[in-house]
Amino acid sequence: MGFFVPGHSIENLRHYKYQSEDRSIITKIFLKPFWNTFVQVFPKWMAPNLVTLSGLGFILINLIVTLYYDPQLKSEMPRWVYLFNAIGLFLYQTFDGCDGVHARRTGQSGPLGELFDHSIDAINTTLSAYIFCSAIGTGYGYKMIYSQFAVLTNFYLSTWEEYHTHVLFLSEISGPVEGILAICLAYLATAIFGPDIIWRTTLTTFKINGQQYIFKTTDFLLVTFTLGLILNCYFARRNVTDHYRKEKSSSNMDIAIKEAMKGLLPYILYVISVIIIVTVEKRFIGFSFVLSIGSTVAFFVGRIIVSHLTKQSYPMFNISMFIPLSQLISYLIAINFTAEHSTDSIIEALSWLGCGLSLGIYALFLNEIIYEFTNYLDVYALTIKHPKFI
Repeated sequence: MGFFVPGHSIENLRHYKYQSEDRSIITKIFLKPFWNTFVQVFPKWMAPNLVTLSGLGFILINLIVTLYYDPQLKSEMPRWVYLFNAIGLFLYQTFDGCDGVHARRTGQSGPLGELFDHSIDAINTTLSAYIFCSAIGTGYGYKMIYSQFAVLTNFYLSTWEEYHTHVLFLSEISGPVEGILAICLAYLATAIFGPDIIWRTTLTTFKINGQQYIFKTTDFLLVTFTLGLILNCYFARRNVTDHYRKEKSSSNMDIAIKEAMKGLLPYILYVISVIIIVTVEKRFIGFSFVLSIGSTVAFFVGRIIVSHLTKQSYPMFNISMFIPLSQLISYLIAINFTAEHSTDSIIEALSWLGCGLSLGIYALFLNEIIYEFTNYLDVYALTIKHPKFI
């Protein structure tokens, strides 16, 4: 057995039972009937995981087109690109919604599907951040890092919550449903009216200590992100606390809640390390650095999901969390004790090194997990090994 799934843990996959609570009105009234109809597009010989992976393909195409027209994420693109991105994101959501329906109609529901679905969502979170930040014109700067972490934090909290409660909660307003639809509408509006009107309109101006500040629609969006993040933190903590109040005796309840809260520390420490390095040197913020953050958090989330599915203890230690700190130390040593290379070349080299390490670690993790899961469950990842058409 592998490093991430010890032999005694993988047997717990047999006890897998997916539980979710979706309170979204839009899903119940509009999306579920639409998905139940749209799923007929997929032939029954097609594996549900392949449906999930195909949905990510739309985001990859959107990303390539976006980077072709706007590599620095701060220039206006042809209007059709925003419409193209809206369609691609909606199709991603549709495929993501249909994979579970398709799994049930083909009799292929299982823990590998949940792992695959969450892993693709984790990858999409960062890939879509490039596209979104291009639309609002943040460029590679602090606003992009904040926007990325606002989404990644919600994703991490949702996975942390599911680990402890064993239920995937989707509230009345959630990122995977209302959030994606809102972004699709925003892309559509940008295609019609242009990014200057939608994202760069001045809402108000104010002064602080004699310094005048301009508050634009983009800033309003970031404030909305902040409020949403605060609410999600509150509800995730409340759901975990309520779960242990019901499941544990009064003597063990406080201990269980405290242990659960400790699970947030690795992520908090990682965020702090990223804040420190971009504060010391803003030029680290670029394509490779953002991708490194995304793959690292995807690795965090992947390990939590695997621990949930195989009933392992919560993964408090992840080697990728030390990459930003290692980059910062290497940077400080390089600029103070070497004079052979320019600062820009040192930053670029360290950024790509960190990106390569984080992607490599995540790829090794996925390779091992898929191998272990498919071997134990006697299934294939992207094709149907034992047809059970329903």
